[in-house]
Amino acid sequence: MAKGRTGSIRQEALTKVDFRKAEQHGKRLDTMGPARQVRDVPPLVYGSLDLEEARAAHMKGVQQQGKTEAIHMLVQFPTDIPLGPDPERTQKVMLDHAVRFANQYHGGDAVFAARLDRDEQGQHTVDVFAMPRYDFTYKDGRTIKRAAVSKFSKEHARARSEALQDPGETLEPDSPIMQGRALQAAWHEYLRDECRQRWVQPPERKKVRSKDRLEPEELALKRKKHDAEAEAVMMVAQAREEARREADEIKAKAAQEAAQMRAQAKGQIVLAMKEIEDRKAAVERDAALVAAARRSVGQPAPEIEAIAARRRRQRPDQQH
Repeated sequence: MAKGRTGSIRQEALTKVDFRKAEQHGKRLDTMGPARQVRDVPPLVYGSLDLEEARAAHMKGVQQQGKTEAIHMLVQFPTDIPLGPDPERTQKVMLDHAVRFANQYHGGDAVFAARLDRDEQGQHTVDVFAMPRYDFTYKDGRTIKRAAVSKFSKEHARARSEALQDPGETLEPDSPIMQGRALQAAWHEYLRDECRQRWVQPPERKKVRSKDRLEPEELALKRKKHDAEAEAVMMVAQAREEARREADEIKAKAAQEAAQMRAQAKGQIVLAMKEIEDRKAAVERDAALVAAARRSVGQPAPEIEAIAARRRRQRPDQQH
């Protein structure tokens, strides 16, 4: 089976830590995002890269049971789909189809954000973030909005259970494994029928399958390790942001100090010029007083004496 002729999809429920990590990754504020970059191209975005804000708006007035922040669906299109001369147009179509499929699969009102990264090596994958919403009606006729993480996934799994179980298997119809198989089958059919990729092939099932459920101790250790790794990534991202803020503050302070120094220097120049002008005026006043005093005692002014002296020196020359 040609790998590029198959599509795949998987989904997982995100904790609060996972969700924040996903937002940091989308904004390239983690270590993994920049490491994967092979080109400087912005992502195509449905909704917003601010996942927490988008989720808050999506969940306003909605009743939720459980602590799951969101469903993260990783939607992979067959890589044999050509991007063509206008890759952005083709990728926008893929983004729209991924959002449409996720909404349809999860009851029609689920997706609040999605992203197709174009700076990585692969350009056929869409990250979809959803929290399925639906109307719940009480016996007395009251209707409220509720959010359910696995409601629709379990419904699809139960509906496809018989067709998706191998001979001899006795899996629970709505077990996580059956939910995964149902999701994969639905995505294959969507690619074939809705995207009209008639040549698409279903992916092979894994020959070696992990346990359907982890033991509580194993699950706790796995989550603890995952949370610790995510926390470390968050700390690195926060340290980078703090360093950037400190650098901006230092730069702003330096600019302010430079402006103050320039203003101070200008003030000193003005004072020096004023002092020179004052000294000049004082000298002129003193000269005027001396001239007045000489006139009062009948002495000619120094300027007149200087002219007379020059004339006396010139007379001998004129006599020859």
